Amino acid sequence: MLALILIIVLIALALYFFYPNPSEAREWLSKNKNPYALAGNRFASTEDALQFVESLYKLGAIKVVIPKDAIYAENKRIEKEGGPYADALLLTLPKTQKEIDKLFSVIKQEASKQGMAFNPEEDVKNNKVLIWWD
Repeated sequence: MLALILIIVLIALALYFFYPNPSEAREWLSKNKNPYALAGNRFASTEDALQFVESLYKLGAIKVVIPKDAIYAENKRIEKEGGPYADALLLTLPKTQKEIDKLFSVIKQEASKQGMAFNPEEDVKNNKVLIWWD
C-alpha cells in the first residue's frame, strides 16, 4: 500500500513539473517582449492582443490562458522577435447564460474572420473554448 501511494505521488510530481499549467494570457502578454506576441495576422501589436484579452474578461470569461501547444518559443524566433509567439487562446466560460452569449458572439466573429464556423455544441469542451488564428 505504501509503495502504491509513493508511486502516485511520484507520478503527480512528474506531471506537475513536465506538464505545467498554461500561462494566464494577460500575464504572458504583459511580460512578452515580442511586439507581435499573439496572432500577428489578427492583432496589430501585443498591446492590441492584451486589450482583446481584457475585453474577454470584461464580457465574463473566468480565465483566459495561452495553451502550451500554441506557443512557438524557438531560440531563433526569440532572438529575432524578442520573445515567443502564440496563435491561440483558451477561455473558461462563465456560469451565466447572458455572459456566455456575449462571449459566443465575439468567438463567432473571430471564427468568421478566419473563414471558420463556431459551433458551441462541438467547440465547447469542459466549459472551455479555444480561439485559434491561422
